[in-house]
This record gives sequence, C-alpha cells and structure tokens, in this order.
Amino acid sequence: MDDINGSNSQALSAADQQSKNDGHHSADQEQDDDVNNVYKHKGQIEFRMTNFKAFSEGTEPKEVLSEPVVYINGLPWRILAKHNDDASFGLFLCCFGDETDMAWNCLANKQLSVLPSAKRGQKCQMKEGNPTDYDRFDAKNLRWGWEKFAKFDDVMNEQKGFYDAKDDAVTFKAQVITQQPNGMPGLRTVDTLRVNGQLVYVNKFMLAAYSNFFREFFFGDKTTNIQIDSMNGNAVPLFERLIATMEPTNAALDDDCVEGVLMLASQFLLDCVKNRCAKFLLTKSKKSAICKFRLAHQCGITAMKKQVLEAMNRSDFEITGPNFMDAFLDYNKMDRHAMNELRERHRQLFGTSPQ
Repeated sequence: MDDINGSNSQALSAADQQSKNDGHHSADQEQDDDVNNVYKHKGQIEFRMTNFKAFSEGTEPKEVLSEPVVYINGLPWRILAKHNDDASFGLFLCCFGDETDMAWNCLANKQLSVLPSAKRGQKCQMKEGNPTDYDRFDAKNLRWGWEKFAKFDDVMNEQKGFYDAKDDAVTFKAQVITQQPNGMPGLRTVDTLRVNGQLVYVNKFMLAAYSNFFREFFFGDKTTNIQIDSMNGNAVPLFERLIATMEPTNAALDDDCVEGVLMLASQFLLDCVKNRCAKFLLTKSKKSAICKFRLAHQCGITAMKKQVLEAMNRSDFEITGPNFMDAFLDYNKMDRHAMNELRERHRQLFGTSPQ
C-alpha cells in the first residue's frame, strides 16, 4: 500500500520533522488527553462506518467521511473511506483547513488502521503508517493516505474479525501527531489555568496585555489557580464566556450572561469587557433600569450609573407583579450609598422619598 495524496507523496523524514519540531511540543499529557482542548498536538479519530456491505458493493456514496470532526492543533480532521472499482478501498486522513488560504500548512504524522470487532477481541492486524514520517497538509494537499488500503474481501472475512456482520459495520482509527501549524490566522488558546479546579484554555499573553491582574497572575506569582466563590456554581462557564467575549472571538452578549461576565470582568480588571458589557446594557439589554443601575454601581462604571439614573421615570420604580422579585433582589444587593442615590431620584420624580 502506497502513501499518497492524489498521485504524489510528500512524506518528510524523521530528521526533517525533528528540526521543525523543537520547542513546539511542550504540552503536558493532561492537555493532550483532554478532548475539549482543540489545540492538543496529538489525538485520535475513531470512525464506525455502518452500511459497509453496500459501500463494498459500490451502491453507497463512493466517499464517506467520519463524523464529527476532531480538532487537533486548532485544525479540523476526519477520516475518509473511498470505494475503488477493483474491490478495494482507500483510507485517508483529511484536514479541513481553509482551502482559500494559501498561507497555512501543518505537518502531521498519521497511522490508519482497521479495528477488530469488539465481539472478537483480537489485536488489530491491519494498520498502515510509519511513526517517523510526516506529511505536509495545506490548502492544496488536504488529504494523505492510501489509495488501496485493503481489499473488501480481507476486511469482511469472518475469520479475521474486522467486520461486524450483525451491525454491518467496520471501525477505522486514525492516530494523529501534529506540529504547530504555520500561517494560521487568529489567536491560539494553548495556555491553561484552573478555575475552581477545572482546566480552562486561554492565551496568557492576550490576557496579560489587557489586564494587570493577569499580568501578575501569569508572570508574577506564577500560580495557575483561580477560585471564584460567587456565581452560584456557574463560575467556570461564565469565565469561559468572559474569555470568549474578548478578541478575536468577540462572542455576543445576552441578558442571561451579561451580569456574570461584567462582574468577572470587574474582578479581573478586564476593562475591554467591562466596556462591552456597559454598551450592551445601555443599548440592547431588556434588564430593568434598577438592575442596570445596580450593576454600574457595583462595577464602578460611574458615567453609566449617572446616565441610567437620569433616564429613570416613575414606571422604573414599580415593583409589583412580575417585576417584584427581580427588583427585590436588586435592592438587597445594593449598599447604602446606592440606595441613597435611588431615594433622591425617587424624591425628584414623586416629591417624596420611599421609606
């Protein structure tokens, strides 16, 4: 079986890949084993292909891709099985990088195999790939593999134990080791910290550039742990939403997350996110004026607080019906200074101050 991409091979020697690899694979085993880490440098894809008999007969689509994509080193990868008319099939590792971007490339080592049926319990005997050879994936070379990986008769032979006749299925596996891609746009979240004990992926240089807190956190005391005792058990997803709100993702805010994101942005001195939250609250949010006033007061956004206070009318002080509990909770979260400011605005509107 020849390793090909179309008709040409571009496999790199072990010496070539080592010279390019120095300094790039420092991620620890925990990061590589974390399925949520899209920047892990190695991973595996398992593809249980059903309707295999029809595929072998050529009545199914001649090319079948694994689902879902698996992200390794920031790129999406899949297995491709390709039917051949000579009773064989090809097997390829595919990278779904941007076909219109000619600048990027990624060196990857692949080992492709057919796994034995779990019911047979034997060791895998059908495998291709050299652990020392790396292929160059780019916009013009999106797949590498074997055009004639195996004969259908060999895979479906009951004595060999690869084909699950009951489920009409065969399972393929790709083991992938990559080097850091070159020419990729965007920011890589390859650094880690722990929020309430859970691993979160960030870019520490970006955070340090925006926040004195994180500058000291990453480059001062060298700790990697953050404990957030508020947020009612939602600290980790809210922290991830906080990071996503920043460039380059710029995730949109909504009324469900804005309070938590704003409070964390204030805690961690991320003024760029505070500004986004303030703009959202003033222009798009459906939250009450009392709530907006409270958030501005708690986070020290004085101009926003003044604007909200000046815009308040009599209806904003109504706390009956469906508004009662929200207003009650907002009032309970305010300190004496904030309450005095609200009393003064109430006096201006009604002529008296609430007791």
